Amino acid sequence: HEAAAVNEIKRHKRFTVVIGNPPYAAISSNLTPQLRRIVEPYRYVDGQKIRERSMLQFEKNIQDDYVKFFALSQARVQESGVGICALITNHSYLDGPTLRGLRWNLLDQFPKSWFFDLHGNSNKGEESPEGKSNENVFDIKQGVGIAVMLKADKVSESFVGLGESWGTRIEKYEQLARQTIL
Repeated sequence: HEAAAVNEIKRHKRFTVVIGNPPYAAISSNLTPQLRRIVEPYRYVDGQKIRERSMLQFEKNIQDDYVKFFALSQARVQESGVGICALITNHSYLDGPTLRGLRWNLLDQFPKSWFFDLHGNSNKGEESPEGKSNENVFDIKQGVGIAVMLKADKVSESFVGLGESWGTRIEKYEQLARQTIL
């Protein structure tokens, strides 16, 4: 009964809050035509189509499941016209050149946004600026980022907050416990 009720809500109600920790799957198994199209807006920056030297890498990056989850979450909030989207994801969209269309689109659609890079990417061999230990907050190799994005009817002014954390897992947990976005 619960599953049927949830499915009914997903089909007929508009979301105002989307919270998630989607999978980070560089080689997505979600490649239906509909899911491939959902990231179409992220192929553009200010109306200009992105052209990359390595379009194969661009396509792989834009089809990552967490990028699709950003698109799905954004679409749900856009349908309602107001809402908040908070995601814990792969952090590569924060500075990856191939995902600049994702960044541009999120900032264009969410007038108030906070992004926090927890680093910890052992795949890239990330080291803290001070040369200290830099651990991941999860037991994974891919670095982690947090995005909190707000869409409201009347926003007096746009705001983008950026932050980052380096150090041990415990240090990052302690810093996160002290953080606020208000």
